[in-house]
Amino acid sequence: MGSFTSALAPIMQVGQALGTVASFSKPFVSRSQSNSSGDMELRNLEQKTALQKKQNLLNLQQDETARRAKLQKLLSAQRAEFGGRGIRSGAGSSEAVLTGFASDSDVERQFNEHEYQLDNASLNQRLSQQRQLNLLQKQQLKDKTLLNALTDIF
Repeated sequence: MGSFTSALAPIMQVGQALGTVASFSKPFVSRSQSNSSGDMELRNLEQKTALQKKQNLLNLQQDETARRAKLQKLLSAQRAEFGGRGIRSGAGSSEAVLTGFASDSDVERQFNEHEYQLDNASLNQRLSQQRQLNLLQKQQLKDKTLLNALTDIF
């Protein structure tokens, strides 16, 4: 019986050591699962951002199409009015009016493009901030887990 007891003691020590290692690694496993959740949220935000950018581009294209149609309609109506009055479209004042319409339309185009760029910049900034926040949270969780594991050992 004495040899059985002497053989059992080292096995129990190994078991205790494995238990200590398991309890030490537990927080790291839960941290890994927590990181996966944050990564999934970031991927979702990236997908939503990409989708919103596509929607912004579609809106810009629709606005551009509507602007051009409006300009063409306005120019045609003005030319018809000038023609009805007997004024040629190449005459000085009529040309100035038509050029003014084109200029106003160009200002509207520039505004639409600027709005599109601002919307996309805002989306990019939001995504960048979320990436930085995720990175910070991961580092804080890593530090906290390591600190807790070290305090559990000592």
